[in-house]
Amino acid sequence: MANPIATYNYWINPARRQAMATAYSPIVRGFLFPGMVYYAYITLTHFRDETGLELAMLASISFTTVVSYYVMRQHVLAGDKLSLPRLELIGLIANLLIYLNVVCYLTIHFEQNKLIYFALMAVVFSTTGITFRGTLLSVGLSLVTLYLFAAKLPQEILTQYVSISIATTFASFGMAMLLRKAIFRQIDARLLADELAAKARRLADTDMLTGIPNRRAVFEKIDYLIDQRRPFWVGIFDLDGFKAINDIYGHIVGDKLLCAIVERASKLEIPGVTFGRVGGDEFVALFPGNLPEEAAAELGNKVIEAISRPYPFALLNLVVGASAGFSHFPSMGASSAKLYEKADFALYKAKAKHRGRCLMFDATEDKEMQQATAIERELREGDLESEIYLLFQPQYSPQLQRTVGFEALARWQNPKLGLVRPDQFIRAAERSGHISKLTEIIFRKGLETLAEWPEDISLSFNLSGQDLSDQAFIMSLLGQIMKSGISPRRIEFEITETAVMTTLDLSRSLLTELRASGCKIALDDFGSGYSSYEYLDQLPLDKVKLDRSFVSKVSQSVTSREIVTSVMRLCARLELRCVLEGVETPDEMAALSELSPDLIQGYLFGRPMTAAAAMQLINAQDNPVSVREPFETIRQGSMKSCTPDDASRDLPASSRHSASRL
Repeated sequence: MANPIATYNYWINPARRQAMATAYSPIVRGFLFPGMVYYAYITLTHFRDETGLELAMLASISFTTVVSYYVMRQHVLAGDKLSLPRLELIGLIANLLIYLNVVCYLTIHFEQNKLIYFALMAVVFSTTGITFRGTLLSVGLSLVTLYLFAAKLPQEILTQYVSISIATTFASFGMAMLLRKAIFRQIDARLLADELAAKARRLADTDMLTGIPNRRAVFEKIDYLIDQRRPFWVGIFDLDGFKAINDIYGHIVGDKLLCAIVERASKLEIPGVTFGRVGGDEFVALFPGNLPEEAAAELGNKVIEAISRPYPFALLNLVVGASAGFSHFPSMGASSAKLYEKADFALYKAKAKHRGRCLMFDATEDKEMQQATAIERELREGDLESEIYLLFQPQYSPQLQRTVGFEALARWQNPKLGLVRPDQFIRAAERSGHISKLTEIIFRKGLETLAEWPEDISLSFNLSGQDLSDQAFIMSLLGQIMKSGISPRRIEFEITETAVMTTLDLSRSLLTELRASGCKIALDDFGSGYSSYEYLDQLPLDKVKLDRSFVSKVSQSVTSREIVTSVMRLCARLELRCVLEGVETPDEMAALSELSPDLIQGYLFGRPMTAAAAMQLINAQDNPVSVREPFETIRQGSMKSCTPDDASRDLPASSRHSASRL
């Protein structure tokens, strides 16, 4: 049951005080309207029954009550969050006006039987008294006045009215307490519901691991800033090398590292910035204000520099990098989706060409981004199983004068986009996370073709950096090999320096498992990076493919000739096979022949061809008649019918191979 102490607690608690005012507002409104109608009627009866001074006094008080009730009711209706003291004052004024009407009438026309009105008033006041003190004051005033009027009556009648007063007191306060108990319960339930709802909203908007805003909250903040037309920068930060740490040291260490990264970024104290986590190792920062591009880039690089410092954990000294892409509202987009899309595009550019830096979206790249978005949409929604097909480029052995293997190259013919260039859809697949799905389709189709070829023919597949950072995916490729029944020694996986540089430890571990199963490992585009020789020592390799940039200049450049020669000798000492890539002309081959090359891959010995053309080539080289003549016929004939390769033929010669990856 409610008590004065409970009421006092509600009084001093701001939330409960406001909730109490909200709960009582309908009661007060509901009381004022019938009261206004009743006293309007009473005013009319006074004009009928009274005259002279009595009429003036009684009609004035009753009419004042009508007007006051109307004004107070309008005030209550207009107040969305009427304070409890003000509502209490309205209740007291309403009670006082009732009291004055009764007192004034009984003073002019004293009638013993109408003293019961004071008892009725006490009951009414018990429900309209907003607070306990208001109820105590109103009920006490009415009962004391009853006693004062009844004191003039005989003792026997006075005793009856005293009894009535005592009974009324208990009834009034009993009703008041019951009403308050019900209201307090309602208030507690409502406050609890509001508290739980607020907690649920906080949980829904908070990343459970790091405690910063999650993806939902970040996009709500972006939408809010857009609605307010406030300029701001959106920066997407992606960690470099985090997945390798997570896979090698476990998720516990990875989670601690993410928390440490967030703590370090938060300590930068950039005014107004909002940091949020939108993915596993992807974060968003919102920088408010119309900052110049240089200032925004400086802030982005400041965050990257802070994130990239070592993290000492027990015996570990972990290091991760970060890259970032930025877009600006309103100059670069008017919706959260557009802003995020452009910042994400800039992030991909940064990771591809400016790793470890902050890159701003370039408005001149709009067309390129729209094209990339269309490609990503078709990668997600298209029927890749039927649209992706393979071409095969021979690897020729001058010593054996025969093709000993092929490289599988992916092509994509989409109903909406037409023939999509390999460099475009592979970049889009890597950016959108569809590269493993693409690799799985290519690998399965390649195995189906390889199963039809002779046992002495091998087939190589390219793996991306994302493929090499996913242990489960690599294991699934091994499972496909076992299921196919094909000897693993006929299968070769090609990797590039850039594919392994950010996750070297994990990549080396997975490549070791592939090699232990019998598969071959080739380092592609050797010489195109800055530290390729380091990978000869650190990776489990069987083959090195020398980049075309050196091979194509052998006939004109003494330096290129010496580089090619030294690499070939180094491979021989390390018992690695060496493939010279991009041999396209007889002059190039004539210059290379003096060096006794191991394997050749280039347009001179075969452009990418269909599986049927590849099978013809394999069969023709076993013909006892001249090998070179049928080889030339098949190579040229297959190219005339292989028009889909026009997509790569339009590329610069120096980039044809890399663009054809997969």
